[in-house]
Amino acid sequence: MNFKHVFCVGIFAFGLTQSISAQEADAAVGRYTPPEKDSVVEIFKCGDKYCGKTVCIKDNFYTADDKNGVPGTPKLDHNNEDEKLRKRPSLGLQFISGFDYIGEGVYKNGKIYNPRDGKTYCGKFTVVGTDKLDLKGTLCSMSFIGKTNSWTRLAGINIDDPKWDCTFKTKK
Repeated sequence: MNFKHVFCVGIFAFGLTQSISAQEADAAVGRYTPPEKDSVVEIFKCGDKYCGKTVCIKDNFYTADDKNGVPGTPKLDHNNEDEKLRKRPSLGLQFISGFDYIGEGVYKNGKIYNPRDGKTYCGKFTVVGTDKLDLKGTLCSMSFIGKTNSWTRLAGINIDDPKWDCTFKTKK
């Protein structure tokens, strides 16, 4: 074999491993439900990082007895520590940002905003099998203090039910 052939085979093999690596990195991309099963989160690629946003919320409207908002209106990010952000809608909220794929199904170095308590955490998430994502949020200053939630790929939930408000559903 001459040098040209070896070089071409090397370039082809490198391209193939890059393609396989990109497919592996995108394994987390998809829609998931958290343990509470009250929302659907979409993990997506944002540039060369991975992010996540809420794309469906069950019972997304304030009720008459809810003191956080006007009855019948969509829920807002009312727990946010930044008062200016408390009026943004919960539906469509990007709360996972800046995660790097580091290999073997693990994504690190990103931030996780928790709309339930209004705080932002450091964290990582890991793909487990084909239908599970383990998301761990930690205090940025003390990474040994944190909590892990297991999310499952969207299945078995009827998001066509009127109780579900989704960004991708046609409003009637």
